[in-house]
Amino acid sequence: MESNEYLLAFSFYGGASWNLIFIVIAACSLIGFTIFIERLIHLHRSEIDTNKFIINLRKTIQDGNIVEAIHYCEATGGTISNIVKAGLLKHNRDKEQIESAMEVSGLIEIAYLEKNAKILSIIAHIAPLIGLLGTVLGFIQAFAEMRMSGLVDISATRIGEAMEYALVTTAAGLVVAIPCVLAYNYIVSRVEGFVLEIQTTSSEIINLLMDQKEDSRRHIGF
Repeated sequence: MESNEYLLAFSFYGGASWNLIFIVIAACSLIGFTIFIERLIHLHRSEIDTNKFIINLRKTIQDGNIVEAIHYCEATGGTISNIVKAGLLKHNRDKEQIESAMEVSGLIEIAYLEKNAKILSIIAHIAPLIGLLGTVLGFIQAFAEMRMSGLVDISATRIGEAMEYALVTTAAGLVVAIPCVLAYNYIVSRVEGFVLEIQTTSSEIINLLMDQKEDSRRHIGF
């Protein structure tokens, strides 16, 4: 009688543990999906046609219309235009100060691009561990069934259910973790693409500003 009560209690708490584990895994899946979609939208909004942007700015900067160039950056929006704007605001300073302003702005913009992406990596690491915890609990319940029931009264159905739930939790953890790994690496690759564009564009804008200063000095000297 005591054995049956023990098994009933263990089965109840084991089922509750499994339900909790599935809820946690489902929550991880929902959080990961939400973050991925939010990052995709943010990355899309941050993108601009860099070539067109540089072409439109080149003539404006060469003509010395820095205020107009700043307004164009504000109207364009996006990561790169914000960084370029930071450099244009320091156009009357020396090269090192312009580079420093654009570098600081670049770090801020990259931090915005990477915001919350690390959570995807965390979910990818902990989801399989949560699933493994469910597997361990399932095996504990299966062995408890065998120990308490004895070899004669052992229930293959109950043990089979415990083993099945144990393996399902591991599978559920992996099903969540694998897409999160792919999503995280995709976002990282997109951010790396932004970094390359930032470096290239910043260098070109700095050169344009320096050339414009040289032209201004020549005209004044002339």
